[in-house]
Amino acid sequence: MTSQVATVQMAYATRTSTGGAPVDASAWTLRGVGAIRVLYGLVPFAALILGVEVGTGLAVPVFVAVGLVSVLLGLATVALAPRLLERDDVVLASVSLDAVLVVLGVAALMVGWAQFTVAAAAVVLGGVVLAALSAAAVAIVTAVRTA
Repeated sequence: MTSQVATVQMAYATRTSTGGAPVDASAWTLRGVGAIRVLYGLVPFAALILGVEVGTGLAVPVFVAVGLVSVLLGLATVALAPRLLERDDVVLASVSLDAVLVVLGVAALMVGWAQFTVAAAAVVLGGVVLAALSAAAVAIVTAVRTA
């Protein structure tokens, strides 16, 4: 197959898979970040369903909150990807919310450290890291897009 034929086939596949709209790498990157957040948000629920020991006291509500917030913010990132690329106030709200979640996640780990099992603390810490990386990715992708 020549490269010209491959290019034409790739262009046709892209045009048909996106409904004729041009492919936007920035929007797909933001959707990917949202999808990763949704998938990670399912981890705490899967762990609870499988009977993994989470801990006592504050551990269970924090564990569930990490999963729920991650799923909701992931879905919002996927749904609002075009707006994130157009409006700076939406980007500011997204990055600020992720920053608040990082602080709350670290505070929850510090306050309830003795109540978490190692596995649950690792999942919560992973949610904190994911929120920080998500904030960085949204800020960088939108900054590069507008530059």
